[in-house]
Amino acid sequence: MFGKLLKHEFKSLGKWYFTLYGIVLSLSVILGIWMKSVVYRIDHNANVNTNGLGNTEGLLFGIMWFAFMLLIAGLVISTFILVVSRFYKNIYGRQGYLTMTLPVTSHQIILSKFAAAIMWYTFAGLTILLSISIIAFLAIPTEAYPFIGKEFNQLIIALQEIDTISILSIFISGLLDSIGGVFLAYFSISIGQLFKDHRLLMAIITYFGINFVIGSFTTTALLSTGYMSNLNFLPFFQPLHIVMNLVLILIYYFGTHYIMTKKLNLQ
Repeated sequence: MFGKLLKHEFKSLGKWYFTLYGIVLSLSVILGIWMKSVVYRIDHNANVNTNGLGNTEGLLFGIMWFAFMLLIAGLVISTFILVVSRFYKNIYGRQGYLTMTLPVTSHQIILSKFAAAIMWYTFAGLTILLSISIIAFLAIPTEAYPFIGKEFNQLIIALQEIDTISILSIFISGLLDSIGGVFLAYFSISIGQLFKDHRLLMAIITYFGINFVIGSFTTTALLSTGYMSNLNFLPFFQPLHIVMNLVLILIYYFGTHYIMTKKLNLQ
């Protein structure tokens, strides 16, 4: 049944997301080819402005870049909004009556929503990374490939000299930050629905309020101990940050589960 829940999430939002991904990637191809043309004309002293663009073309080029940046921002924002709205509507909205009668546990409902959220966040991140890579690959002149390859090898060598444990701890910490952000959104929505009126407003206040408290506590703790004045504070801070994130994730998760099972108040 858990698989069916995931499949339902995928079918519900897949068409919207993949259309947006396709638009972003298509636009990145156009921009990459266009930039390559501009670089070529500059190198060959074409009859254009010093930036390689005519006035009209320059305006269109700027509009295309602006549209691309808007799409990237929209991809990030829409992913968060849709993930949050799906959770609210399917559990605490009118659809909640149907959701809560399904032959699944509350844990399965929460985890299916979470798995879908992580999947969409991952796809969004990969789409952004791929689109930037496409633009760079298409725009860079072929003659520059050997130089880029050499610099890339130097980067690999430099990364190999960095402590593996430090890199791994930073990666785990970032991953837990992302997971915690999703569960915090779920927990805030759950807190908000405890109120009779202004549920959305209370959920937003809860979300930003918890973020503010945690951020203030972390900053104060680091400043009071003097670790932020030391460039070597990361090896000490990262393990504590990981533990703190794990504790917060558990609080958000089981807090959400408790409200769903004990304090559910459907509209």
